[in-house]
Amino acid sequence: MHIEVARLIARGARVLALAAIMIARAAAADDDAVREYVDEITAVSITVPVESLLFARERTDLAANARDYITLTPLEINRTGQRACYWFGYVWSTIDRRNRQPLLLEGDELVLLADGRPIALMMERRQLRDLGVGEPPTRPPVRGAVPVLFAATPEEIAYLARAREVHVELIRGGENETFPMWKDARDSVQAFVDRVEAAR
Repeated sequence: MHIEVARLIARGARVLALAAIMIARAAAADDDAVREYVDEITAVSITVPVESLLFARERTDLAANARDYITLTPLEINRTGQRACYWFGYVWSTIDRRNRQPLLLEGDELVLLADGRPIALMMERRQLRDLGVGEPPTRPPVRGAVPVLFAATPEEIAYLARAREVHVELIRGGENETFPMWKDARDSVQAFVDRVEAAR
């Protein structure tokens, strides 16, 4: 009887130890997925996931294997307790656009669709430096990639992180062009959401 109880206790201890290890690994993974740093130029605190969402549309009408891309990364800027969220990213292409029109034109609209919910991407008129960010929080994927900055809310970012289907719509002159997700980084977005919520 005592031996059986001892075995049950030992088994329970092993289960608890395993659970603790798994929790610690998950926490470490979240730590690795999100970067927090103080901008060396402005001393503003910045939180950003290390992975970006990547959306792409095929442009085989112009060249084989040609694509236009949009990368989006959630970003929190903390200026002495004043916190604000944004989508930072780049628009770029495998097509040489030096003699073509740019990917985004004045008047174009970008909309994130998360499980059918439209989330308008409103271009931020201020530059990163105006917000206290001296250097871009993510590196451009290619030379010539154009940086973009959109206003965002923590609720919108959290909703997208939980959504099952996400893509971007480019609306131009009443016509919609779809950018399906090319690289999924919703786990990193969720880690960002968890980090930001814990700090608020």
